[in-house]
Amino acid sequence: MAKKQPGTLWEGFTPEESSLLSYIDHLGNNGWARNGQTEEVMPIVLSDCDAAGLSLARIKDAMATIGYDKHSLHQLDRWESKRTTGKFGP
Repeated sequence: MAKKQPGTLWEGFTPEESSLLSYIDHLGNNGWARNGQTEEVMPIVLSDCDAAGLSLARIKDAMATIGYDKHSLHQLDRWESKRTTGKFGP
């Protein structure tokens, strides 16, 4: 389940960034735990974010504003490690 309430806008983000954030929120239904879906999709969507100029720090800030906790946000760090190094981070 996504945490962002329907109709809520991603303030301060472009339409492309907002779309990426909404998809990341959708994938966060399990706190971005490592599973088959996230294993396949998270490195790709984080690469798309990087290409769009959307930093991991801004992603985490946006996710924190809609209620993701510290543990869940740490999972995003781990997925970024997977994307950049090929290894799921600590």
